[in-house]
Amino acid sequence: MPGVDEKDREILRILRREGRITLTELGKRVGLSPASVKNRVEKLERLGAIRGYSAVIDPAFLDEYVQAFFELRLAIDDHTIDPILKRIAKLDEVQSLYRRSGERQILVMASFHNTDEVKAFAGRLKRFFGKNLERVEVTLIIDTFKENWVPSEAERH
Repeated sequence: MPGVDEKDREILRILRREGRITLTELGKRVGLSPASVKNRVEKLERLGAIRGYSAVIDPAFLDEYVQAFFELRLAIDDHTIDPILKRIAKLDEVQSLYRRSGERQILVMASFHNTDEVKAFAGRLKRFFGKNLERVEVTLIIDTFKENWVPSEAERH
């Protein structure tokens, strides 16, 4: 990427794992002053390399005990479905939404309180896409070993 050097990449790798690191500590790790690190982080934010900041939350603390992947096969996948994807992305249940290559073009990851909500969500997807939706395949997540660059509790011990 233009305007991004190896020091910037080093900062990004550290921030990806440790988003709450102080500028002072980050500077020590990469060999720069806190002021230099601050300037670089602000530049990386302007460039879009840093898209935002958030906490990685255990869904169980929100009473969301069921996580699922929804793989969607569409009859037609072109720019006309972008408004639908943007609406789906805004739903509270949706954690991630991807357009991808392959037979099933859309991948949605979402969290729910129970399996009844999973079924209801699948129905909502069918209504969003109408006849363009050829197939929905739902996969429930049984166990998580790493998510958002954070190892699971089991992996830390």
